Amino acid sequence: MMKNKINYSFLGIISLLIFLASCQKNPATGENEINLMSEHEEDSIGEKEHQNILKQFGGEYKNEKLKNYINSIGNFLVSTSELPNKKFKFTILDTPIVNAFALPGGFIYLTRGLIYLCQNEAQLAGVIAHEIGHVTARHTARRYTKTFGTSLFLKLLGAVSKNNFFNNLIGQSASLYLLSYSRSQEFQADELATRYTIRAGFDPKEMANFLKLMEEYSNLQKRISKIDNKASELLQTHPNSSKRVLEVINNYQGRIPINPIIGEEIFLKKIDGLLYGHNEKEGFFKKNNFIHKPLKIKFKFSDQFYFFNYSQALVGVTEGETKIIFDLEKTELQNDKNYIAKWASLSKKKISNFQSFTNNGFTISIGEFIKNNQLVIVGTLRKEKDLTFRFTLLSNKEESIKFKENFKDIILSFQKINEKESKELYPPSIKIISVSADSNFLEKTIQKLNLQKNQAEEIFLVINNLFNKEVEVGKKIKVIY
Repeated sequence: MMKNKINYSFLGIISLLIFLASCQKNPATGENEINLMSEHEEDSIGEKEHQNILKQFGGEYKNEKLKNYINSIGNFLVSTSELPNKKFKFTILDTPIVNAFALPGGFIYLTRGLIYLCQNEAQLAGVIAHEIGHVTARHTARRYTKTFGTSLFLKLLGAVSKNNFFNNLIGQSASLYLLSYSRSQEFQADELATRYTIRAGFDPKEMANFLKLMEEYSNLQKRISKIDNKASELLQTHPNSSKRVLEVINNYQGRIPINPIIGEEIFLKKIDGLLYGHNEKEGFFKKNNFIHKPLKIKFKFSDQFYFFNYSQALVGVTEGETKIIFDLEKTELQNDKNYIAKWASLSKKKISNFQSFTNNGFTISIGEFIKNNQLVIVGTLRKEKDLTFRFTLLSNKEESIKFKENFKDIILSFQKINEKESKELYPPSIKIISVSADSNFLEKTIQKLNLQKNQAEEIFLVINNLFNKEVEVGKKIKVIY
């Protein structure tokens, strides 16, 4: 018993010495902090993880005009920080996901989706300044220190307690707690972002305005997908609300510029031509057409559906319960009733209304079955010997009557695209136009948008922040062509 006490005391003394040796004042926060990770180690982590981030988020978006613009804003904001001589790297990620984040060592990432959702330069600067704040406050180093401290505490506690269930529970809770920045760290990053944007001359209130727009965008995602707990990626990783950020700004003790920079016109000029939505590698939508150039296929769908493009499948939703899933499988199995039965894990006897035919050079099989009290209709298409394309309709008996023909029309529209056609097809992009005096201007503009018709108007209003607002003649707006 005495031996254990001595061991615990020794561990405690060693830990205390390490912590005291690591205590230093952070110039950004003004706080004395214990950090077990050096700035050089933070830089190394950023360097190592940079390539992983690029792989995970579609690579870097290649647009020199926009890249130079982001670099100029970012470096200007860095010059107003407590680390003006630190080298930061700003990267635009080629994804429609709306998010921004920072890696230790000054690696800042903005997605295409976030950039075209911003309304002006001050909003973009606010997002960048927030991520710079995470770096200057050394939040990663503090999170690492907390992880180390928690791990040490758990080892000491584990020596006292032999209850494995209790130890596992504590370990899991600690892992979840340390998974992302804490609310207090997000709050601190907002405080630093307010400081940096004001020093740079931007209107800090645009940070709160952008978060309010993000909340509108998140609500739109929920309405379309009908998933109540679906939040945008940015709001998941940046939990502070627009109201909370506004409080930070209003409580700022420094001097706010009398005529702060908002920079709407220059921002819109810089994003003119920015790729909208998914890129060619992932497949993209042009109105109600899905086009996948690497697979050399396309198909058309009705206004009844809105499709989400996920990494493994397309998922089309309706106003009711009915959904369509489009995916593919590499298999040597014949495209017939046996294939559908095997895929559904059912006997062939349970596959009803089976039909097989050819269209646009594809062998097509369609069959129906009931599974988990749900009507399932599967349509499979095969042209190459080992690749099967698959459409699956999930519905109930009442709704399926309404959507059966739409489902078959999608399958019949499915076709290969040739090299010449492929060269003429490209994803939609943001274009900047001025509002004309035509009384039907908005209606005509929305009809021309290269968006899925089901939600075209809602998306147009969100990306232009036009909910419940009058549009002035001459005002510049974003359209998607």
